[in-house]
Amino acid sequence: MTEPERTALEHIRRVAESVIQTGNWTSPPSQPPVQPPTQPPTPPVAPPPAASGDIALLNVPYVSQFGAGADQYTHDSAAAAGAMLVRAYTPQTPTPDEFFSKSGQSSDQPLSLRQVSAALVRYGISAQQRSRMRLLDLTASLASGRPLLLPLKHAVLQAAGLTSETTAAPHYVVAVGLDMANIYIHDPLRRDGSGRGLAVPILVLYQAWTEIARETSSYERSALIPRSPLRRFVSANTVINIRSGPGTNHNVVGQTKTGEIFETSKILGDWGQIGDGRWLALRYTRDI
Repeated sequence: MTEPERTALEHIRRVAESVIQTGNWTSPPSQPPVQPPTQPPTPPVAPPPAASGDIALLNVPYVSQFGAGADQYTHDSAAAAGAMLVRAYTPQTPTPDEFFSKSGQSSDQPLSLRQVSAALVRYGISAQQRSRMRLLDLTASLASGRPLLLPLKHAVLQAAGLTSETTAAPHYVVAVGLDMANIYIHDPLRRDGSGRGLAVPILVLYQAWTEIARETSSYERSALIPRSPLRRFVSANTVINIRSGPGTNHNVVGQTKTGEIFETSKILGDWGQIGDGRWLALRYTRDI
């Protein structure tokens, strides 16, 4: 807020207080307006510091489309992105090549979102396909703990100086977080892992997300969104055993208190991870 705006707001507040004190709700008060104080005005509040880069990303493992397990196909960014979601939602650890084989396609061509969705189902993951989304929809999905598999025009990222790799095919990434300036993605088109949690300015991502429709008309701001969240905020309904892994076959390492609240960083079936080697059964909790 600028100093003139702050001064105007203060004047409005004082006039409103004067109206309330005199009980006159239909016209300005008859007495002279209250004069501003003689002391120097309060300096404007400094804006909060910019994000430090310590952003809490959704717990989605990064998978590259290069290297061992990703050498059978060239157009395998969708398979790498799909493998990331499988690793996030299940104990399975497929490679891009293995995920690609689940799609039912054998030729080295980019997978469609429908093929990726079908492969996810084979790994036990249900995802919704959406099109013509808004930035608000994307941010709402991330805020609700759901990563998004997005097709982008990679050349837009390259033109923005975010990558030196090149591909003309529809390129798939996984959106895993956001702040006031950026959407954070796992970009599989990296040989050194630097695509993990890549910060992309919001409008740059929107442009890349929109322009892919010029090449694939059905992909205008499209996404695959898992139906289950990875992150939930829950409260314990009762005393719950905390176990070292997601199941009753794992050792008890502690207990909750009734009403204690937790943030889950990963969800496998009915179990939520609340820390390193700490899991609880979500059926004994409620969302808050």
